Amino acid sequence: MKKRLNIIFNIVIPTMVGYATFFLLFYLFQKLFYEYRWLAVIPFAVVTTFIMKDNMREWKVIKQHS
Repeated sequence: MKKRLNIIFNIVIPTMVGYATFFLLFYLFQKLFYEYRWLAVIPFAVVTTFIMKDNMREWKVIKQHS
């Protein structure tokens, strides 16, 4: 049960928050910079890279505790 809670609180919730932030930024880029909406790739890449690194770190910690 503790492992499941660790996964939910340390991986799932931050991932959801990160992608919610991305979609908010993407929406703003579409509205403000319609011609340059391809620039929304930048926050997507930053959020995805951060989430991948954070999730890999969390998986290592969770595996060490089990």
